[in-house]
Amino acid sequence: MNRVAVRHVKDEFPHLDKITDPGELEAELDAIRTFYNEVRLHEGIGYVTPDDEHHGRSEAIRAARRAGLKAAHEARVVTSRELRQDPV
Repeated sequence: MNRVAVRHVKDEFPHLDKITDPGELEAELDAIRTFYNEVRLHEGIGYVTPDDEHHGRSEAIRAARRAGLKAAHEARVVTSRELRQDPV
């Protein structure tokens, strides 16, 4: 059975508990929200950001990633075959 780790902001960013100034806390939460939605890649939605998923960019990102992996694999195969051939 696969278990998904449930994470909470207070667990991932324990320093938030120590902030007493409401303005400072709001600024810190805004930064975390931006990171979580626009920077961090999420496993559950195919290693894209929620912002990419929401704005319809996720499939193009996944397709480019697949194409890059295929090209890298093909280049490795060619290099491997070249290295195995005996020099003349």
